[in-house]
Amino acid sequence: MNASFYLQHFEVTPAMLRQVVATALSKGGDYADIFFEHRIYNSLSLEDGTVNKAYSNIDYGVGIRVLKGDQTGFAFSEDGSLEAMQKAAKMAANIANSAGANIASNLHEVASPNYYNIKTPWEKTGVKEKVPFLEQLNTAVFTRDSKVIKVKAFLNDETGYSLFYNSEGTLSYDYRPLASVGVVCLMQKGKQVENAYAGRSFRKGFEMLNDT
Repeated sequence: MNASFYLQHFEVTPAMLRQVVATALSKGGDYADIFFEHRIYNSLSLEDGTVNKAYSNIDYGVGIRVLKGDQTGFAFSEDGSLEAMQKAAKMAANIANSAGANIASNLHEVASPNYYNIKTPWEKTGVKEKVPFLEQLNTAVFTRDSKVIKVKAFLNDETGYSLFYNSEGTLSYDYRPLASVGVVCLMQKGKQVENAYAGRSFRKGFEMLNDT
């Protein structure tokens, strides 16, 4: 994924970014930047052999920061339209009170390393693909020891997209997948009952998680 993908993802253009930064510096700030973030979060829980809870959440927004000396002005909007960003930029600009500063006319793309070679993104992996994973995990724990009497398990996944631009003309972006798996196991021997928890997190997609 390159800069064009992220610009399209957040529905912005280089011209829009420059315009918003110019507004942010309109009152004399020394430096300004824009940070876009889109996070998609899903969670499944299993108890008594059944996946009985599911939860999803989406966070989306843009933050605009202005620096003037050792002071910081900041404003945030959940609306990524030019009008909303301009309004936020004007609020952040109020940290300064002098003539507007110049911004870089050129755009310098800084590509992030491709750490996560994901075949199928988490947001394209449905509940139907995830449920069997938890069921198999539940079975594996019970078959490990006859003293197991109860298992609770969860599978959480998160996908994060971010885009950054500043008054120096730097444009960068990042993609961050994350999956977390956890199990609570109750075991009983006679009258003694013990429980323990184990969990792991991975920067992986669903196929790679299944292979772990």
